[in-house]
Amino acid sequence: MKLLLWLIFLNIALIADSMKQPARSFQDIEKSARSGDRYSQYQLAVMYETGSGTEQNMRKAFYWYKQAAHNAIVNIEANTSMSVDKQVYQIDPATDKEMQKFGIEHLDMPKNSEERKSLVSTMFSNFGILPHEKNYLLPFSYTTVDYEKRNSIDYPGYNVFNSNIETEFQISFKKTFSYNLLDLNEILSFGYTQKVWWQLYSASAPFRETNYKPEFWITIPTTRALDSQSGLKDISIGFLHESNGLGEPLSRDWNQVYSDLDFQYNDLLIQLRGWYVHASRDNKDITSYLGYGHMKFKYLYGQHQFELTLRDNLYFNRNNRGSIEGEWSYPINNSKNNFWYIKGFSGYGASLMDYNHQQNRLGIGLLISR
Repeated sequence: MKLLLWLIFLNIALIADSMKQPARSFQDIEKSARSGDRYSQYQLAVMYETGSGTEQNMRKAFYWYKQAAHNAIVNIEANTSMSVDKQVYQIDPATDKEMQKFGIEHLDMPKNSEERKSLVSTMFSNFGILPHEKNYLLPFSYTTVDYEKRNSIDYPGYNVFNSNIETEFQISFKKTFSYNLLDLNEILSFGYTQKVWWQLYSASAPFRETNYKPEFWITIPTTRALDSQSGLKDISIGFLHESNGLGEPLSRDWNQVYSDLDFQYNDLLIQLRGWYVHASRDNKDITSYLGYGHMKFKYLYGQHQFELTLRDNLYFNRNNRGSIEGEWSYPINNSKNNFWYIKGFSGYGASLMDYNHQQNRLGIGLLISR
């Protein structure tokens, strides 16, 4: 849709501009296009498509159409700081650009413009889907829990989970539905996260547990005055459902209505989240272990990224429970897409099934969005 709208806009602008500017040669237009002028890029694409002033070349025409639209979109996003902050692409733009250029040059482009749009959309569009929470793979994740020793009545089938080393991975994405619909610069989004604990090193290598988490939320940026005084960047309000997708007696799920406060102090990012919970009868006491919110700290040190997440039920007695999770990541060979990743956890709630079981975990692996 962005591509289509910008092509329409550029077409109108080009027509208006041509009414007041003297004719330019093909060489002048090509030179301006290569220097990054999006209007010249669009005009050059039209010339290649129609064969006006140069030999007709549909591949080059579509390449310059893409360049013009891409530069227009980048120009808008560069001037919309909140949009950029909330929708950071994890793919290196330069890598993505080279990949698209290579693909377009090696595709046989249809002559029909609608068919060309459909082909490129199929091949290159991400449909606005972006990373949400971390996407990672921990081939080696050690836990202090001996799952095979759990009560067979409450945990049927757990006797096969006989390895303390397992594989853990997470897939998470989001889709923005609207921006500034209420004239508040707000962003309405949907996200989905799936987390898996895989007993890869057991005899039959079964999945021990899978947690599924769809959610909707709206993010509203604060005023400049509040930001400058407190560092509060935005406020989010959302709803999520998290479940392990199993039947009794292994069923675990809860619903949350939550609110986030996001702060930034130079290289330190802080998130304070509070939630109201409706839990199923199988885990109705989940807040006694996970509390009513969390605090997240993210510190950027060069290319290093350190994170700390704290949860506590705020029972200041012998029933005090909670968790602490620490994470570190660093680019692999200066990659912008892939990172070394270490994660440590201690406490309750490493997964839904373990919400009321204390454990220590340590995992080492790769991170592809952070």
